[in-house]
Amino acid sequence: MTDSHEIEESTVLHLDFNKLNSIAALGTKVLPAVVQDADSLEVLLIAYVSEESIRLSLAEKRAVFYSTSRNAIWRKGDTSGDVLDLAEIRVNCEQNSLLFLVRKRHSGSCHTKDGQGNHRSNCYYRRISGSGTLSKI
Repeated sequence: MTDSHEIEESTVLHLDFNKLNSIAALGTKVLPAVVQDADSLEVLLIAYVSEESIRLSLAEKRAVFYSTSRNAIWRKGDTSGDVLDLAEIRVNCEQNSLLFLVRKRHSGSCHTKDGQGNHRSNCYYRRISGSGTLSKI
């Protein structure tokens, strides 16, 4: 089994093709949500939301997700300080995914940190090369 630090920092590709099966096995009803900066349109991360987390997001005017690893409501920024203020929530044509438009209170949005110890701006900090290895952007 590969640990989370190796997955988050290595140049070896470890795509989790079982993620959706794992979520389905929990029996928790969630939808995927693309999280995008409302001003720059930078895609920050993909998260999952439950009915309760959507309701809380709208009520609190901040991004609240459902953590599929902890099986619990996840208020983005409660531990990292990287709160995402909610601008709006959009729904796709089939009503099976959402787009959260947010504004970062600080510079980070990813739980991982760069070489200087700062939370990364977004979760998409590596690219896949033609040979299948990863390199940091």
